[in-house]
Amino acid sequence: STQSTGVALCAHKIMLLLVATFVAGFLSIEGATASEKPNILFVVIDDMGYGDIGYTYPELGKNITTPLLDKLASEGLILDRFYTQWLCTPTRASLQTGRYAIALGIEADVFLSWTEECLDRDNILLAEPFRENGYATHMVGKWHLGYARWECMPCRRGFQTAYGYISGNIDYMTHKLFDTQDFYSCEEDEDKMKWSILPNTTGQYSMELYTSRIKEIVASHDADKPLFMMYNMQAIHSPFFAPESYFSPECTDIANGSCVMQAMLNSAEISISEVIEAYKAKGMWDNTLLVVMSDNGAPASRFTSNFPLRGWKNELFEGGVRTPAFLYSANPDILVPRGRTSCYVHVTDWYSSLIRWTGGWEALVELSKERKSQIEQLDSIDQSGYLFTGENSTCPRREMLLNIDPVGNLAGYIRDDFKALFGQMDGLLDNCKIGHKYTFYEDCVNWSVTRLYNITSDPFEKIDLSETHPDVLEELQGRVVDYLKEMGPLECTLPIVDGAFPTDEVNFFLPFDFSTEGFIPDWATYAQDPPSFH
Repeated sequence: STQSTGVALCAHKIMLLLVATFVAGFLSIEGATASEKPNILFVVIDDMGYGDIGYTYPELGKNITTPLLDKLASEGLILDRFYTQWLCTPTRASLQTGRYAIALGIEADVFLSWTEECLDRDNILLAEPFRENGYATHMVGKWHLGYARWECMPCRRGFQTAYGYISGNIDYMTHKLFDTQDFYSCEEDEDKMKWSILPNTTGQYSMELYTSRIKEIVASHDADKPLFMMYNMQAIHSPFFAPESYFSPECTDIANGSCVMQAMLNSAEISISEVIEAYKAKGMWDNTLLVVMSDNGAPASRFTSNFPLRGWKNELFEGGVRTPAFLYSANPDILVPRGRTSCYVHVTDWYSSLIRWTGGWEALVELSKERKSQIEQLDSIDQSGYLFTGENSTCPRREMLLNIDPVGNLAGYIRDDFKALFGQMDGLLDNCKIGHKYTFYEDCVNWSVTRLYNITSDPFEKIDLSETHPDVLEELQGRVVDYLKEMGPLECTLPIVDGAFPTDEVNFFLPFDFSTEGFIPDWATYAQDPPSFH
């Protein structure tokens, strides 16, 4: 009704004011002594570009504001040179495994529906050693790491519970992708998994549902047990939408891209502020490390921005792979606040850094003995001594592979001040051909098209140094070739599975075990009646 809409609008205007008050006051909390195992609140903001947050190059002027994120970042540690993969599935896989996407065979595209794409069970995901190390592990929001089999799902990959969506993006109100329902919850207990489809959430703003779910988890959590919370936020990914109540009073035009983006950022900040309040109410905030990052650069659109960096999501220019990221803790015993760092940090580095810092490395070693996973093959660098405690003043990482893509015949590599790009970079690339294998060999990269930038003095990639520094270009090409020699063939989009879900009869995402085996595994149960099949 008009009256209920007005009440909701008023309520969220009040919430926007509360965020401003919260920003002014919450950082004055005195930190308590850290326990042996701090809580980890890991927030991934989807598709947030370098220009979609307030603290990056504020002197150049922006159409958006993020007061809460800016304040948290300024009182923690801003990672000025944080790099991800160029797309969300590759980044999320690298975060969860500590491996470059090329080592996982998924660097060229995102996981698609109706295919067998799934992170191999041999890979030990981040939540698994945390859980073995005594942490409660929960995930809220986006998964996008495969759903073909029950073994692909988050509640079989280390998370005790998960709540959200399986695919890459859904509608914020209907919770559908391609007219297919994609909203679920799962819970694992004593090797049993309870699985629920949540169609009754339709019509509710998904960001509010995620926030409520995290608050519910925190409220019922045993505060004496450390908590690993993975919040894979839906905002600010397309579709570009937020309810009217999240629009700022001075910017209410729903046809204005900046106004819509500001509303989406408002919803993200309100969600984070309410989560922090829940941690504080439970007495857990002073023993929590907050990690915030984006999974890749912003896509090319009138809503998003990587300004002043060059390029977009799905490109290896800085705008596609250098993203906002920061750390915060109210407790200086957990994180030494020191403004910002220009040291390189790659998304894979969270894996080793967080697991070692929280005392979970031995758990990881034991898990690796049970599988083919080889922890000595990790691309992740342990930066815990530098990032969290500040004990190490030397930058741990000097170089990184950005990508090698045999589909687009391109590659990128960074070493010290220099960044080399090989192949055609402008414009979005073609998807992998379904079922086609791409072989890694030296000439699978187009070496005839080269770019070389000094990204320390020229972070906007305006001056190509290929002709003036051929020795540097040759050195970085050699580093790429070294990786090429180690790679097997890539089948980056697996074949479509006949009878895979969703189907006309079952209009929601569901592991294919139902259609390929015809039954629910004995460890999977339904919190509601399972679907019928014809």
